[in-house]
Amino acid sequence: MGADASAGASATVFAAGLVLPVSSPPMRDGAVLVRDGRIASVGPLSEVGREAPDAEVRYFPRYAIVPGAVNAHGHLGFRRGDAPSGGPFSSWLEELISKLPEKEAWTAEAARDSAREAIEAGTTFMAESSPYGECLPQLAGSGMAGTVFAEFFPGDFSGAGPEQRVSAIFEKARELREGLPPRVDCRVSVHSPYTVDPESGALAARRAREEGSLLAIHLQESPEEVEFVREGTGGLADIFGQNRWGGRGVSPVRYFEEIGVLAPNVIAAHLATEVGDAEIEILARTGVAAAHCPRSNEYLDCGVSPAPEMVRRGIRVGMGTDGLWSSPSMNLFEETLFAVRLHGVSGKWGLELATLGGARALGIDGETGSLEAGKWADLAIVEAALASNGAGGDPEMEVLEAAGGGGVTATVVGGNLLHDRLGA
Repeated sequence: MGADASAGASATVFAAGLVLPVSSPPMRDGAVLVRDGRIASVGPLSEVGREAPDAEVRYFPRYAIVPGAVNAHGHLGFRRGDAPSGGPFSSWLEELISKLPEKEAWTAEAARDSAREAIEAGTTFMAESSPYGECLPQLAGSGMAGTVFAEFFPGDFSGAGPEQRVSAIFEKARELREGLPPRVDCRVSVHSPYTVDPESGALAARRAREEGSLLAIHLQESPEEVEFVREGTGGLADIFGQNRWGGRGVSPVRYFEEIGVLAPNVIAAHLATEVGDAEIEILARTGVAAAHCPRSNEYLDCGVSPAPEMVRRGIRVGMGTDGLWSSPSMNLFEETLFAVRLHGVSGKWGLELATLGGARALGIDGETGSLEAGKWADLAIVEAALASNGAGGDPEMEVLEAAGGGGVTATVVGGNLLHDRLGA
């Protein structure tokens, strides 16, 4: 059942025809008891009800309760309607860069809308990456929990050396952390091997390790990135001026290992192009986590990330939506359903990656990602046919299909109801 609830604390019971804790087997007519923002117990409704007889009970008989989605890599500051054309990656990026001046006028609105879309699709935690943390106010104001990773681009620091650049972005992140709501944070991102020079990348990675903080990166995302790092040529060689540090003769994964970026505090997004046994061995050995963004990878002609093999080799893998200029939605369950069908894996595999897998990748699995006593009450309530009712079949797939198709009825973050389509 779970931990004893403290006397007198406000309590709510969320109950449904099926509860999928992820960390334990599905249960029919299950319930989640919430006190002071955290899960006090999970179990059959009959037992949970006896534990808290005075609690408000919200019962959803034809629904499923699952952990809220943990988006391990997203970009909030984009919108629908004027996205750059799809791959190849360098052409898409060139068009994106050309749109940046006009984008400044609407980035904040786009970030608010993207955050709201994610919440309405069941996301309760997001690892967001944006230039210099520009989308932090919108994530912080949304009610979601999350970390914004402030991307920095050394070319923006004219005349400054690596030490000055790195000190500036870490000071910027420190300033942005002041006054944030609980469960919202800001850290640093070494954007990619083709935008951050090796000296700045290595210094930033070392600084993050010294601080004990997470570091987000994009890594081995595209054929052009692989060509730049290996040969020093191709469409990314002068994408932000002249990048003279390419031509290393190795893959981007090997390159980032050689300069000292890769470590257990790093989460690497995409890993879509030519990620073979050698790269997987490096990722596993260095303890790096991965964010799988298959729809963006497809749109940008980047290839298919070997996510199932990475999981099999012990790499922590979560799911990410990327942003609306490379992906059709901010619905992480829809992203996960795409991955499940792409790789031919089970719904159980997918639901775990969308929730507990993402939490593990971000080092927060002790706080969220599954329905367990003591964790934050982060959950999604999904309207689903539930033909299997948790008895045989693949109830996780049924729930992914429903949630991916817009079936999230309510989203709860830290016990707070942020989205309630029923309005009950």
